[in-house]
Amino acid sequence: MIIGTGIDIIEVERIQRAVERWGEDFLKYVFTPIEIKHAKRFKFPFRHYAGRFAAKEAIFKAMGLPDLTWQSVSIINDPSGKPVCRFHRIDFKKRISISISHSRDYAVASAIVEE
Repeated sequence: MIIGTGIDIIEVERIQRAVERWGEDFLKYVFTPIEIKHAKRFKFPFRHYAGRFAAKEAIFKAMGLPDLTWQSVSIINDPSGKPVCRFHRIDFKKRISISISHSRDYAVASAIVEE
């Protein structure tokens, strides 16, 4: 049974400007070390940062828990490349399905929370 859904879209340029303005402080505030490492593997890392940012926002909307922080959730890829979320410092047992897509200019993500 679905108990929550969330979706988010963000401009890649917005993330790029934030990184250019605040640098590593911004990255470390919003992203976990594994997410930063993932994005830095690519020629255009801002698209990947934007995708993870949108995924976290979608998860926050779907879960509706006010105590979540950027560091509470990591978006990683399973061995097949599918994005999955891992929680840190919170006990959350429900299933969350996420999907991420990005183009040159935008990143979008959706999240579904199920019992």
